[in-house]
Amino acid sequence: MIKLIVSDMDGTLLDEEMEISQANVSAIKRVQSQGIHFAIATGRDYPLASPVLEENGIKCPLIAQNGAQYFDADGNNRYNRGLEKSTVRKMLSIFSDYNDIHEELMTNKGIFSDNKDKRLEMLAMMIYDMNPDTTYEEALENAAGYAEKLQINFVDDYQEIISDNSAIILKVSVHSSKGREVLGPLREELHREIPDLAITASSKRNLEINHAAAQKGIAVAQLAKQLGIKADEVMTIGDNLNDLSMLEWAGYSVAVANAEPEAKEAARFETSSNRQNGVAEAISRVLSGKMSTE
Repeated sequence: MIKLIVSDMDGTLLDEEMEISQANVSAIKRVQSQGIHFAIATGRDYPLASPVLEENGIKCPLIAQNGAQYFDADGNNRYNRGLEKSTVRKMLSIFSDYNDIHEELMTNKGIFSDNKDKRLEMLAMMIYDMNPDTTYEEALENAAGYAEKLQINFVDDYQEIISDNSAIILKVSVHSSKGREVLGPLREELHREIPDLAITASSKRNLEINHAAAQKGIAVAQLAKQLGIKADEVMTIGDNLNDLSMLEWAGYSVAVANAEPEAKEAARFETSSNRQNGVAEAISRVLSGKMSTE
């Protein structure tokens, strides 16, 4: 019997407009009313993830920054798992040898970027990739509006935040418009030069770099243990590389139809796409008793 359901956000729970459909909202509330726990596991930081849930009246635990942070249902920050500052400095040194990339630091004090134009381009590319029918020009226009909602701290030099002893660097995000052509070699070098990193992605054009202990799968396992729930009583739903660890861990793992091939391979089940209420469909299968590993 499934006692805990954990869903990714972007590309999974959220549709192409980065919103939660009413079908998904209703399904989540219905499953919670049945006594089944529901939680979010996202690459987003808490300030970007929580308003979307609050607007729809969804109250649940939130695993943020790919597992680097955990917030309980009341929004209390229960733990942070950051990167060593020396590790971040070494990463920045490696990044300087690559063209066409833009890196950002995700911290307990917010998101830090050193280039407004690159940040806008990154958002536009993400929107463009998620909406096949949208032109890049339209995506750029939408990105400009969306960027206003984000609380980005722009700095001239990242050493400012690295030198701040009270700042915890939870994740480093790297974007390239050329995608894996550039990010593939970069990922290989990072693995070769720096130990204890968890390197994943939430799109074809980015890398998300966390401490090895900051992974969705580890965080979901800890939440389940806290609730007294076993792996074979957990269902996880995702679409991308940063979901692999939780898809591989859970007894019931589900990939949405729009998921990357690696996520589909890791999952035991498939549901409809994020544009077609895939999360609601998976939850309905649980409530109707049609989700079985047999």
